[in-house]
Amino acid sequence: MLTPRFEITQTDTEVAITVHAPYANIKDTEVYVDGTDFRFFSNPYYLRLQLPGEIEENNSSSGSYDCEKGDFTLRFSKVNKGEHFENLDMITVLLAPPKKKSTVIPNIKVIGNPSANSANIDDSLNDNDTTNNDSEDNWFIPQNNPSENVIVLIGSPKYGFANKISGALTAFEAAWIKDIIDLPTPDTTPEAERKSLQEKRELEDFNEEHYMADLMEPECTESYIAYTAEWDTLQKDKVTFSEAEIDLLKELSNKEYLLDDEDIKKLCLNLVDILYASCYNHRTTLGENTVESSWTINKLSSTLCWFQNFTSMDEVITSCFRRSLCYPLYRNWELSMKVFEDVKKVLALGKKYIIKVFCEIHSLFNNSYEPRYILNQLYIKDFLIWLQASPESLIEPLHSMLNNIHPSKASMELDLVELEVAAYSIQEEGLVIENAVHEMIGQIDELCLNDAEKEKPKNIYHVNKQFFKCLLLSNTSSTNSSDTDSETDSESSTTSSSTTTSSSSSLDSDDLSEPE
Repeated sequence: MLTPRFEITQTDTEVAITVHAPYANIKDTEVYVDGTDFRFFSNPYYLRLQLPGEIEENNSSSGSYDCEKGDFTLRFSKVNKGEHFENLDMITVLLAPPKKKSTVIPNIKVIGNPSANSANIDDSLNDNDTTNNDSEDNWFIPQNNPSENVIVLIGSPKYGFANKISGALTAFEAAWIKDIIDLPTPDTTPEAERKSLQEKRELEDFNEEHYMADLMEPECTESYIAYTAEWDTLQKDKVTFSEAEIDLLKELSNKEYLLDDEDIKKLCLNLVDILYASCYNHRTTLGENTVESSWTINKLSSTLCWFQNFTSMDEVITSCFRRSLCYPLYRNWELSMKVFEDVKKVLALGKKYIIKVFCEIHSLFNNSYEPRYILNQLYIKDFLIWLQASPESLIEPLHSMLNNIHPSKASMELDLVELEVAAYSIQEEGLVIENAVHEMIGQIDELCLNDAEKEKPKNIYHVNKQFFKCLLLSNTSSTNSSDTDSETDSESSTTSSSTTTSSSSSLDSDDLSEPE
């Protein structure tokens, strides 16, 4: 059966549930309400919701159907008048079946052999969740929500959401996933070596000429820095999900995660890392995704590219800046700083907007030419589920933490300060020489004008002027050249001297001639 798209609104006294079911069999439609439990059935649609507060059907309740839109609009009264229902737009959470009173048992499959065949791994990732079926109530049937069990290989490095997965990539050939993961052999490389390997790789990949070129040609990035992104003007209370986002969220299975404080801290740091990569893509494409967008987000995120687990916010931001200066097309410090401010604004818009960002990432990865759908399975889908069930208070401190972070070029350990000093020194030296040449040419012009007042032939002064200009430019060029052997310098000097003597003789000869 199909899970229809739906929307819930509320007032102080009632709740309105709009169900989009354009192909429904209206005469067979059934609706049931009991406390927090809402159920809708109209072949081929089935919807079951667990509301955050109790509702009831009474004389003020009503229902209608819009034939043109294919929408059922159902209104029910709140049991507790004035109660505010939280998270009515968190689709996946609302689709969850009621929690049982029994103790939650972690859904973990332990595989002792690291070389377990791919069939076992794929099966464990896609087993249907039948634990939520209520045998006493046929209303509680699965709503196309497959369970994704956690895989644990004894003794193998862990990665994925909350660092709970291992061995999930053993079934794939390294050559097939190398385009999406920089971490070599993720199922055998120890977690403790990831950071050192990543930093070593970044130092090798950092291109000084590329960085200096973007530094000295700021016009290449001015339009991206000046771009007004959606989050620059959007108000938090105006954030809404699109139909495509709702369709994605309603197909996700609801899961409960066994996370301690340390796990939650790491997830929040991973969250900021992924948001930075997404904000960089959004700004450098001016809000219009390209075929390279999935690559950009994947490559700039240490979480997605190196399965990195961070220990502090400083470490996250340093990693984000380093990768933004090593890999994308535009490698500019001011641009990286602007993206840093973007991340703060996204966090300020709250978890609903963050979920929208992750929905976009999910779509980009699913439609990528490379097999980036793997990253959806390892990270993005679980982030979407976890964020919906998380309180808003989890996101708020992250904005404050970022306000206390002040990235510096020296902390990047890429010699950015030295490179910029060298670049500006060369630029300044070039400007000084250019100004000196212009000044000397100006003096020659003034000299020629003064001599012209003495009524000497104009063609002779023109020759003198051109000669001195050439001489000055020639001397300037020879001054800027370096590391030339002495023999070459001697020959150049002799040639220049003879040329000067010849030219002087020619000019002297012209000076002695009578004007025509």
